Amino acid sequence: MSERVRRKRRLVSLFLVLFALWPLAQYALVRVYGTDPWKLFGWAMYCVPGPMKTVRVILIEEGGARRRLDFRRYTEEERRVADRFRERRRALGRLASPERLAAGMLELHPEAVGAIVAVLSFELDERTALLSRSYSYSTHWRDGRDEPLEISENTLNRYFGP
Repeated sequence: MSERVRRKRRLVSLFLVLFALWPLAQYALVRVYGTDPWKLFGWAMYCVPGPMKTVRVILIEEGGARRRLDFRRYTEEERRVADRFRERRRALGRLASPERLAAGMLELHPEAVGAIVAVLSFELDERTALLSRSYSYSTHWRDGRDEPLEISENTLNRYFGP
């Protein structure tokens, strides 16, 4: 057998091994990072309901006052920035950083000193087989400081409504 044939066999074997292991890797991405099981050459798409996520942006004004942007009244620019993040978050889960969304909204709102990006997710609880509600949020400051704000679940509930 020639060296060329051996190389081709090794290459095909490597491809088959990676092809066989991908469902396990994708399953781990879905479990750990909440990626969309329908994306990334998904095989897990048949066993998990589609992700349901809602995003809110809360601007932090001078003095600490907070103002939630009304997503129903977004300007065209705000909608473009928010939709780009929502698409990435839906596909990549927690791997999609809210940094660009916060930066985009801060650019559109020069009066704000910071922004909070809050995400409401409904995910399947494996223990109860029911959808559970969970929140995540991050704080982004115009001056680049790394100072997260603590937000209670009640406050998050108010930002998202009933």
